[in-house]
Amino acid sequence: MDKYLSIITNFGCHGRCPYCVVRENGINVPETTLFGLINLKKAIEETEANIVSVSGGGDPLHNYKEHKYWYTELFAMLNNLGLPLEMHTSYMNTKFHYEKCKRVIYHLLTLDQLDEVTKLEKEIVRVVYVVEKWMTKDDIEYIYNYVQSSRDIDELSFRQLVNGNFEEEFHLHDYLKRYHGKKWYYIEQSDYNDYYVEGKLYKRFSDIGRDL
Repeated sequence: MDKYLSIITNFGCHGRCPYCVVRENGINVPETTLFGLINLKKAIEETEANIVSVSGGGDPLHNYKEHKYWYTELFAMLNNLGLPLEMHTSYMNTKFHYEKCKRVIYHLLTLDQLDEVTKLEKEIVRVVYVVEKWMTKDDIEYIYNYVQSSRDIDELSFRQLVNGNFEEEFHLHDYLKRYHGKKWYYIEQSDYNDYYVEGKLYKRFSDIGRDL
């Protein structure tokens, strides 16, 4: 069973996600720097992680060209440790080496973005939608059927929305949960992973940056 260490980055953001848990709840994710990788190996050993994921505090591939060296160092470190990488992003058209990842999770906002998802090589491709109030059961079924017929998308997830008070919303909750593990994954709000942020470890996402 995979044990994740999740690197939370802050390279900036496109600001298009209306439900952003970081912005809406004032979570203080520090700027991501190359120096911040200094304790990564120690954190991996301490948490006994066997896979590393990268997500944000913003989008980890925002302004990717300016942060290529950070990713070069990260890939080199993980390669030396023999660990795979999982990338969470809403960018599908950068020069990032998606194919070097074990899994790429594309966070989509609209139905038509499904047409933009492409598998490059053997990476596992998952799409995830945060469950917003505009979504209907018909929308959910459309997404499911699209993924079923896609040659580029392997997995589908829906994620429970967290509001500006860090409280869970329950739009379509029972329906999505009913088919969890059967037609899709339904991710309810919880701290599933350990979080690595600029050299520090956190057990709860909401605690990130409180000690700064």
